Amino acid sequence: MSIISKTVEAVKALLEKPLTIPDYQRPYKWQPSHVNQLFDDLLRHRHKNSYRLGTVVLHRDPDSDVPEQAIVDGQQRLLTLTLLCSVMDKDRRQCRPWLLEQGFSAPVTIRNLQHNMAILGSRVNQLSEIDREELTDFLLHKCQLICVVLDNLSEAFQFFDSQNARGKELAPHDLLKAFHLREMADNTEQERLACVATWEDEVSPDGNTPSLHTIMGDYLFRLRRWTSGQSGVRFTRSEIDVFKGASLRESPYRYTDSLRALDYMVDHYNADKTRYWDRQQMVYPFQVDQLMPNGKRFFEYIRHYIRNFEQLFVQPKPELSALLSVINSYKGRNRTGDHYVRNLFYCAVLYYYDKFGDAELKKAAELCFFWSYRIRLAQNRVEVKSIDNPAMSSQGLLIAIKRALHPHEVLAFSVEPLAEREVKGTNVDGLIEEFKTKGYLQ
Repeated sequence: MSIISKTVEAVKALLEKPLTIPDYQRPYKWQPSHVNQLFDDLLRHRHKNSYRLGTVVLHRDPDSDVPEQAIVDGQQRLLTLTLLCSVMDKDRRQCRPWLLEQGFSAPVTIRNLQHNMAILGSRVNQLSEIDREELTDFLLHKCQLICVVLDNLSEAFQFFDSQNARGKELAPHDLLKAFHLREMADNTEQERLACVATWEDEVSPDGNTPSLHTIMGDYLFRLRRWTSGQSGVRFTRSEIDVFKGASLRESPYRYTDSLRALDYMVDHYNADKTRYWDRQQMVYPFQVDQLMPNGKRFFEYIRHYIRNFEQLFVQPKPELSALLSVINSYKGRNRTGDHYVRNLFYCAVLYYYDKFGDAELKKAAELCFFWSYRIRLAQNRVEVKSIDNPAMSSQGLLIAIKRALHPHEVLAFSVEPLAEREVKGTNVDGLIEEFKTKGYLQ
């Protein structure tokens, strides 16, 4: 492969190169969420000595006398960085981005450029003069991209494909692994290696524990979204911010004080030499819907809830065994819709257990069962929206658990009984019997 160069370039140096956007490139389509995420990342990391923003792939025609280089990969990011430089350095005294000379004809591109320029202008105007100067210096001189230049266009596309995992996108949990490892710059190499080793074990666990992606996507992601009143239909690459939070060593804000105090207390308790003789270890007191501490605690958070899932459903607690027997034995249990309902039930029980532990667990689990499986009985066809809407409802059981300060407040939640004529589900005889026994089917 004819790679002319592979260098690490500061944003200023790269944007001042003679870059062009070839006709085969798609329109500029970055949405406000992408722009705000980039701006927030820059604000969060602006005190670092350097910060990587990814890789760009360029093509330079060896037979041309023109020094221009065509963007094969990275157009969306480079155009957004150009907009940001233009907003922060309006007189172009510190940087003269070559892409500003590029003409644009696609209406979609023009509209998105104008919209995103306005968004960035608004964000920059909220900064003080000192913060703006600091951010400008950080963006131009300390933010970097890996720049790969090739002289053969077909090979440039091939390289682009290989950089994207040979055509397969990285899974959301892979992106989060990389993000939180970067947040561990101040941790020891031993700590980082330990996190990676444990993480790799969790990706494909043995036994009956679901995969890491399933635990994160079907349970933790949905609980974090639903308990904030938002949809949790599908965990994708665009939703990974759900598992990003505060960098405790960098955040100057008071809302992170309690997290910093916990972080300090747990680490120093476990490092105390007296722990050698009493063999006690303090586990970080996670809550599933808490603000995420970036870095090492993220990996611990995931492991903590994998253990909770195993304790509840893989080697089930006695309080859950009767219900799980019903769920695992009725005829229609393996349909897609029934898996959605089971997921809702598991989420509700996990959320309750996360907050109240074993206190009234059996009664709470029964409540979760009748609340979630009522959907299965009442509907002929269950889709993911069938669980998504009640799960994020302000009147739903999950929000009742979120607001409760005592188990009896959860147990006071009312599930409306079904009349037999309202049952539309098929192959649910075992569920019907359980509902009748407990008075939820009349």
